[in-house]
Amino acid sequence: MRLPFALPLTLALSLSLLPAPALAQQPSVRWQAQCEAQLPPTVIEVNAEPAPVRHRNDRSIADLMQVQRLPQEHAFTLGLTELQLGTRIAFRSPTLSHPRERLVCMRPAITVTLSLDPHVVSVASEFEEGSCAHRHILAHEMRHVQVNQLTLSAAAERMREGMRQSFGNKIYYGEPKELQERLTRHIREQWLPWVDAQMKHTLQRHREIDTPEEYARNRTACGGEIARTLDAMR
Repeated sequence: MRLPFALPLTLALSLSLLPAPALAQQPSVRWQAQCEAQLPPTVIEVNAEPAPVRHRNDRSIADLMQVQRLPQEHAFTLGLTELQLGTRIAFRSPTLSHPRERLVCMRPAITVTLSLDPHVVSVASEFEEGSCAHRHILAHEMRHVQVNQLTLSAAAERMREGMRQSFGNKIYYGEPKELQERLTRHIREQWLPWVDAQMKHTLQRHREIDTPEEYARNRTACGGEIARTLDAMR
């Protein structure tokens, strides 16, 4: 099982720590009061989107071992689960324009969608699709898939709670394009690395699946079908 990203854990920072937009003048008290009264509340949504798992049976054991070689001596990579974290950020934040300046005020309305796309499960081509060995290896890899999916859902929930606390119901002032860029940068630089770190931290759960006992079961599974294939390669 391989995770093709490994970013360090980054704590979420408040948006106020990012550079503030340069204003020609401070917003007037009257305009600030209008913004407070007329803008709708902040809305933050973070969703984990189910993505179809793609299956491959076109790479050999040797090919899979080029991607990930197991730490156990004389062990073979029979199957592999690979993923990439996908993200979409959508803004639908209503704004209120300043009567004289090129400024707007807004409370963010943001939807972040997280997905594992691609999420690819490979079984070595030496094991024909539909065979007992293929089903045995595939069942093992699907346990890794389940761990990834559960982790992504949990990360989305925690990210949603954290972003709601971070953004609160604050109002932000600036030029429209700059404000959207500022919010996007904040999410991509401060929050998405945190999600990557959550996925990385599942490695221990994957190790609990990839145990020596599990690998030993391969030799007796399917009446020795897997063992005979591996013995022929030695």
